[in-house]
Amino acid sequence: MTVVKPPRQTDQDPIGKLEVYFTASEAFPAFEKLCLSARSKICACFRVFDPMTALHSDEAREIGATWFDLLLHLLNRGVDINLTVSDFDPIIATEDHRRSWLAARQLAALDELSTGARLRFAIAMHPARVGYVPRRVLRAKTADQLQQTDVDPLTPGLDGVEPNNDLPMVPATHHQKLAVIDDEALYIGGLDLNDRRYDTLDHDQPAAGTWQDIQAIARGPVVQAAATHLASFQAVTEAVEDPPQQAPGFLRTLSTKRAQDLIHIAPKPLVSEIEQAHLDAVARCKGLIYLETQFFRHKPLAKALVEAAGNQDALACILVLPAAPEDVAFEGNEAEDAQFGAHVQMEALEILSDGLGDRLALASPAQTRPTTDEPDAATVHGAPLIYVHSKLSLFGQDEAILSSANLNGRSFRWDTEAGLHLTNKAQVAPLWPRVFEHWLGENAPDPTGKPRAVVDQINHLLKQSRATPPQDRSHFLLPFDPEAQARLAKPLPFVPDEMV
Repeated sequence: MTVVKPPRQTDQDPIGKLEVYFTASEAFPAFEKLCLSARSKICACFRVFDPMTALHSDEAREIGATWFDLLLHLLNRGVDINLTVSDFDPIIATEDHRRSWLAARQLAALDELSTGARLRFAIAMHPARVGYVPRRVLRAKTADQLQQTDVDPLTPGLDGVEPNNDLPMVPATHHQKLAVIDDEALYIGGLDLNDRRYDTLDHDQPAAGTWQDIQAIARGPVVQAAATHLASFQAVTEAVEDPPQQAPGFLRTLSTKRAQDLIHIAPKPLVSEIEQAHLDAVARCKGLIYLETQFFRHKPLAKALVEAAGNQDALACILVLPAAPEDVAFEGNEAEDAQFGAHVQMEALEILSDGLGDRLALASPAQTRPTTDEPDAATVHGAPLIYVHSKLSLFGQDEAILSSANLNGRSFRWDTEAGLHLTNKAQVAPLWPRVFEHWLGENAPDPTGKPRAVVDQINHLLKQSRATPPQDRSHFLLPFDPEAQARLAKPLPFVPDEMV
């Protein structure tokens, strides 16, 4: 855990105190203890929230074994809890839809067992729908998928739906992961809550069990901005209310349903603060940029990085991303969505690689052991991959963005996202050695060195590690291997890049 407090605190500091957690082994116990500290209320929204997730802190384990036990304890103690869990297209994302409604049943049971009726929860689907014309074009494929889907009590979105119906398609989701406790503390970042997300900094489990993520607890005026967002985002996406004004230190992506949905696949973008903050920070940066992300599929960001490098001779970039998406690596997905995602990412990476050349270090993490029974897509240069889900961007020593948003058009323009914009050097600077030491250990170069020299050192380490047997490697990072994604990549005509 990295704990940073600015040397002075004023009414103008949007983030008065910041604690940053790497992996769930750090974040989950901190979140448990933060919730246990609640005196009156907790308001939260997660893409995934499983009440049966195991507890990890000593304090929480004194109460019970799972979050169900923790929430029951809080409710019976008099804490009001307002929880929103995302819902998903029941045809296209059936398993996600089922998971959300399983959580609904567990939360309903929790409400029955608790005293005082202090729990409010909602399973919330983004209200935007694919337009009528593209729905008709895709109707046969959607109907075929519906016929292959078993309808059960956990798929309420399919109840009474027939293949010959005008089948709705949901293009966006509420992808954010945040909680506000007593209007005093904000838990925010890329980490949802279930046992699948749990990993340690050693990443010493089967590849399919690894999960690198970053979450933070912030205090100060930014907390009220997050609370306002949580209270309003559903009305905003429903086009009932206008989005609240932008607040310092807090970033959002918001879209809404369209009044007329004849030809559009996309929702109507409303707020793209996370995208704009990235583009502005890139333009301002004069040194080293570090991006740790699940996807790099946003070509405007790639072009902005290339343009900035043309304007700033010292600028260089480190990009860390997983060797393959989760569904491709562990589920063998080679369907059109996986092909198109690989295509869009390869296009963005080609822009970046061609434009930056040796000023770019492009890396994927893997464990320091040989592969055993991992599938090929879950292997990096002979070792099991470490799955990266983090959403952290560092721009020199002066700016950082920590959010729920991937570096793709979906997160920048469609899905509901939330994050922090750090502009206090005392909060940004400590994140550099933390990410370097996590991935490179004692091999890590000094991140305050000349940017091009730092990237040269990292590229040397990547090549050296690739030439070393997995069991003899001294750190996690390897060169990103584009060949597997290039073999999978295939364009999908007339589909916007934001779809993936």
